[in-house]
Amino acid sequence: MVWSYLMNIIDTRAENAFGFIKRKSIENIPLFKLEPIDYELESHNFTEIIFQSSPAVDFFKDHDLLTDKQIYSMGQATSATLQSKGLSSLNPQSPSSESLIELINKSKGKHPNYLVVKGQKGLTKISDYLREIGVPVKEIECYKRTKFESYENIKENFYNADAIIFPSNFAAEIYFQEIHNNEIKAVFFGISQRILKRINSLGHEAHMIDYFSDDLEKSVNQTISSF
Repeated sequence: MVWSYLMNIIDTRAENAFGFIKRKSIENIPLFKLEPIDYELESHNFTEIIFQSSPAVDFFKDHDLLTDKQIYSMGQATSATLQSKGLSSLNPQSPSSESLIELINKSKGKHPNYLVVKGQKGLTKISDYLREIGVPVKEIECYKRTKFESYENIKENFYNADAIIFPSNFAAEIYFQEIHNNEIKAVFFGISQRILKRINSLGHEAHMIDYFSDDLEKSVNQTISSF
């Protein structure tokens, strides 16, 4: 039997992401940093607010706007971040723009006015769709993701990893571009189907993991031990 404390499990989430998650047996090695972007809201007359990512929740500064608003989240991670702040949201079963658009169409009020909160260069499918159907929508970018200047000082941390968890496409892309080599025998995990597909497109296999489970370490160990 392989015990969880013997496993070298690395989580690649950004340093200031998912701050409500505390795990002693998993090492967090960020591969990029998150930085706030200043934004201004000329109007506060929004009835529905859509958060496209977890950092969008963390870097959104107008929390007073969230009272009595219908909140939507893009996937389980974003929903969990909102919950950690005492906020509930409508969340599609599948974390995609298409699924969220379908949910919005089922749940929107009579005279909706949308605010979409996202990161720099984030997806625009939802905003584009709302504009196409003639619904008022404002889009703001409240954070940006920045790669480190160099990864030389952290590469060795991954060489003896048993498992590497990717909570975002960006983390996976950086890892395989800047760090990975064929000597690394770690098992890869993603927290959504979108991330698994991205890792697969980079030529590697990854396994789905319930990132917010209390038994995350146990699940990782069981997956590795099954090989």
